[in-house]
Amino acid sequence: MPIQLPPVPFTHNYGRFNNPEGKLNDGFEAEYFNKALSENNYMIRVRPVENRIKFKKGFIDQTFKLNDENTAIYSTKASSVINLLIFEKDGWQYMLSVDKRISNTSEILVEIANSIK
Repeated sequence: MPIQLPPVPFTHNYGRFNNPEGKLNDGFEAEYFNKALSENNYMIRVRPVENRIKFKKGFIDQTFKLNDENTAIYSTKASSVINLLIFEKDGWQYMLSVDKRISNTSEILVEIANSIK
C-alpha cells in the first residue's frame, strides 16, 4: 500500500476486502474522506492483474513512467467526478482516485504511486 496520501485533511478512513462468488471482482478497497469537505475524497482499489480493468485510449489523458519503471495511465475522462491513476505492480492493478475538485491531481497521484515499495 502507498505510504503517502493526498495533502488534504481527512476525518474518516476505512478498508474492505471483496471476495464475492467467483474471482472477477476480488480485491481490496480503502477510502479516505472528510465529513465536512466532500471534495476531500480519495480511494485506492487493488485487484489481481488477471482481473484488471482495461481502459480505452479515448479515456487516457496522459501516461507517466513511475520510479520503478512501470507505466501509469491518468484519466479525467473515465468519470465525471473523479480522476484516476491506474498502474500495475507485482501482479496487482492499482487504481487511485481523487475528487476532481482537488488541484494538481496527476502530480499528487503519481507521488502516491511512487510511495509504494
